[in-house]
Amino acid sequence: MFNNKIFIDFDGVIFDTEERIVERKQQRPDISWNEFFEKLNWFELIDEAKVINNAIDYILEGQSKSKQLAILTKIHTLIEMEAKVKSLRNRKIEIPIFFVPPHVKKSQIYIPNNGEILIDDSIKNLIDWEQKGGKSVYFNEKLDSSSQFETIKTLKKFL
Repeated sequence: MFNNKIFIDFDGVIFDTEERIVERKQQRPDISWNEFFEKLNWFELIDEAKVINNAIDYILEGQSKSKQLAILTKIHTLIEMEAKVKSLRNRKIEIPIFFVPPHVKKSQIYIPNNGEILIDDSIKNLIDWEQKGGKSVYFNEKLDSSSQFETIKTLKKFL
């Protein structure tokens, strides 16, 4: 049985927000990323986003079993933070949410020195996490169906 704390990334793991952000930024090449993030309607973006592979159901299942789950997500603005909290709480997700500001590593917000698990779609984040003593699970929604099945099977083992 696994008793490690499990951290789940928000963008690209729970919701398909990363893809939508890139698409919207391509429509605004005239502004910087910082200005884009400030002007982005985060509530609209997250409302339009799709849940990836029943992620909400898996989190609710783990939450109901009193597993040590938490969300560990990057944010660019306080409005983004508010939109993410609202979206999760409206779906009855009650687990802790840790926010990571720009230019800060996830392992600086929570030090994974006891084998804590990070589920993320960023290989850079996962490498850093493992270097600090954590375990990582790479998530990529675009993998073929057999790879997706293996990823989901691995995640269910932790839940």
